[in-house]
Amino acid sequence: MNQVLLRTTFSLFLLFGFFGSSYCFGFYLNELAANERKVWLEDKAWAITNAMSDAELVGQTIHIAIPQKTVDAIAIEEIKETKPGGIILFGKNLGKKEEILSLTNNLQAEAKANGLPPFLISTDQEGGRVFRVQDGITPYPGAMAVGQTGNTEWGETVGFVTSYELRNLGLNFLFAPVLDINNNPLNPVINTRSFGSDSKRVSDVAVAYERGARTGGCLPVIKHFPGHGDTTVDSHLGLPIINKSLEELEQLELVPFKKSIAGGAEAVMSAHIVYPKIDPQFPATLSKTILTDVLRKKLNFDGIIITDAMEMHAISKNYEKDRPGVLTILAGANIVLLTSWGETARKFKAQLSDAYKNGEFRYVDKDGKEHDKLKEAVQKQIRKKLELGIYDTNSILPTVYDENPKQKEYLTNWNEERKQRYIKLNQSKNFVKEINEDSIRSYPKSFPTSGIVQTETISFAKNGRLKETLKSKKIDTLPFKNFASQIKNKTLTTFVFDSTSENEVLSVFNLAKKYPNKTFVILHGGTPFIKLPELPNLHYLLSFSLTQGSWEALGEKLTSGKEIPAVDLILLPKGSKTPSKGAFPERL
Repeated sequence: MNQVLLRTTFSLFLLFGFFGSSYCFGFYLNELAANERKVWLEDKAWAITNAMSDAELVGQTIHIAIPQKTVDAIAIEEIKETKPGGIILFGKNLGKKEEILSLTNNLQAEAKANGLPPFLISTDQEGGRVFRVQDGITPYPGAMAVGQTGNTEWGETVGFVTSYELRNLGLNFLFAPVLDINNNPLNPVINTRSFGSDSKRVSDVAVAYERGARTGGCLPVIKHFPGHGDTTVDSHLGLPIINKSLEELEQLELVPFKKSIAGGAEAVMSAHIVYPKIDPQFPATLSKTILTDVLRKKLNFDGIIITDAMEMHAISKNYEKDRPGVLTILAGANIVLLTSWGETARKFKAQLSDAYKNGEFRYVDKDGKEHDKLKEAVQKQIRKKLELGIYDTNSILPTVYDENPKQKEYLTNWNEERKQRYIKLNQSKNFVKEINEDSIRSYPKSFPTSGIVQTETISFAKNGRLKETLKSKKIDTLPFKNFASQIKNKTLTTFVFDSTSENEVLSVFNLAKKYPNKTFVILHGGTPFIKLPELPNLHYLLSFSLTQGSWEALGEKLTSGKEIPAVDLILLPKGSKTPSKGAFPERL
């Protein structure tokens, strides 16, 4: 009996040993292939960089905008003159999906015609109030709505789908997610672009968004380092100053950045904000202390650093004479982002070219090794272009991946994996309805919708999608001119309104104050950072977003019979002045 047991144990030992060693060997082979790819990417990027002329090197550090939806004569001239590393697209450039595909294909063809590396083609596709691509993209609600769900799966789904769909349109550089913590309700520019008012929510949901977007095909950019949430000044229009020490930033603003970088984030956008306790002279974009000492060394970030737009007044009105393009490269940035073309692009290229000729970017480190910061900036960008697979058959190096079968195989597998993941998600319509409904929150406390009786409820909503949804739930909508007669109807107990502005909210508040025995419900779209006066008979449902899906979700949740949780945000304190609309206006 003991011999049988001994033989069985020995056989199991051999069996598990075989599978264990096979697993370890397989893991070893995968790591070996990954390291081989990394070495090739690094060396190939340096070979491409070293073969560039000085004019090409300088141009690669600059990204510019173009004026039209087509590669017109101006765009062609700008590409020839600047030789940029990338193109940023705005709403004015982005029409129907067929137009977008034509534009991005023609841009890459123009890069090839000029002997340039393929472009990083970018846009701010944050969702919500910053939604550049309108066609061919899933209309998710904005960041704050997704953040309110607290669901990391939803964050990752939104990031992945947005990134995948953009890549299918020829874009490959996604300026999202915002990792700023909007803990200052008077913030005029971040506002609903943030995932929340606390570090945990932003660290969970926004970081999940970045993780999903990274696998989707576009390179996501976490922004705005080291944090733009706690300010009342819009850096598009002025120079924000945040009087916090590095230790204080580490307790809040840096938390999501640290988590995202530790999780593999590969691109960061800098903030045009002065932190005088860290660097009293320069804003983060121009600060070596912040970009190199904090971001590179302290947070161990080795990816791409891109500036926020250098035409923003925080830079253009305060540091133009300091050669901001030169300063940001010296500080540690790799890409100088411009949202214009022509004279501005020429000016930045001239200052960078002069500095390069004068050797300002060359230095010797403490170990005696020579460095060229501008070349290093270009090499990092070229390496990422190679890794993303945008050196395709329509580029200047159509067979480059034949040099390394491991990288070629990796790209083939990656493309197939993300395609299959998208197909699976698309079968569920990318969970848009579920995410929209999960994002709805109540103010000032949770709201039990079981008290909503359809036969006792009347709506005065204006939004078409909301009216359709309420009608499907047996709630009629009337023009507001009928309010005076309906308020006298003793069978009606609940009056529903929609709003997108503070004035609309205040007008309903006055009605609720006048009729304390009736229940008033405001379904509010867009920013919640406005005056939301409280009364016992007044309730708010908030969507944080103005998409049609968000309006539908408000109607669905109102009639769900379920309790809607209270909003988890730092909203305006009583008596505060509503923040201005900032550079990304939406109806308040």
